Amino acid sequence: MLPSRRKWVKRITFYGVISVGLWLLASYVGVYWLTRRPHALFAEPVPEISWGRVQALRLATDDGEELGAWFIDGRADQPLVLLLHGYRGCRHNCLPQAKIAAEAGCPVLLISLRAHGDSTGEICDAGYSARKDVVAAVAWLRQRYPSRPVVVWGQSLGAAAAVFAASDLGDQVSGYILECPYQDLRTAVWNRMEFYLPPLLRNVAYAGATLVAPLILPDVDSISPLKEASSIPQSSRVLVLAGDKDRRARPEEARAIHARLQGSARLVIVPGADHMKLFETNPMVYREVVLDLIAICRQ
Repeated sequence: MLPSRRKWVKRITFYGVISVGLWLLASYVGVYWLTRRPHALFAEPVPEISWGRVQALRLATDDGEELGAWFIDGRADQPLVLLLHGYRGCRHNCLPQAKIAAEAGCPVLLISLRAHGDSTGEICDAGYSARKDVVAAVAWLRQRYPSRPVVVWGQSLGAAAAVFAASDLGDQVSGYILECPYQDLRTAVWNRMEFYLPPLLRNVAYAGATLVAPLILPDVDSISPLKEASSIPQSSRVLVLAGDKDRRARPEEARAIHARLQGSARLVIVPGADHMKLFETNPMVYREVVLDLIAICRQ
């Protein structure tokens, strides 16, 4: 090989190695950032509402986290409703859903999941660790009202946390409302890269994230609501909600989760609705189907 040619081969190899190293480093930094607390801990003052009296409280999980929560009491003949927000949200974001349940007479518990709002925690692993938050919240409700049915209502990340908690909760929960659930973490990441990035960049970014993710999230392949859906007991009633315009948790993902459920389950796809916009798109249908589920769990 000619000296000049060898020189160019070495130079290309050197820059290739540097480029791959920078790509992997950027991928690692990106995944690390996305799996950490999305915002600093902030105060969540008790809201002033006309449809209930809010009690502020703190809940402890069995792995040492502390969760901010609000409780709104209701009638003795209605199920207890636990509300779980989505990624980058907090319990304040669930007030529209709390109003629906409270106006039907249900006692409502709203929590801010770990690494969100005024709750402790630094890791945000798409709801997998937050299953412990769901277990702690249900335990608080059942300790206060031992014989009352419980409905767990989760949105996006909250829906995933609810599904992951199902195997621990068993028949303690009478019903689940799973709103805009994602199928598994790898699909959720791809959907968001496809949503936010141009074609070539999304493929490069996804390949890098796939390679480094196990270094940051060893349980990455276990983070799958689709796999865990079958752990919801047959005795629990389930409502799966999705929007047909949702590109972050696509309706086909909701259909796949619905197909895995073993008991009585209903799937509702809201026409024209984007991610977490089901209530805004069609409040009449939204209210009707969630109240139907709650009414069934009361029986």
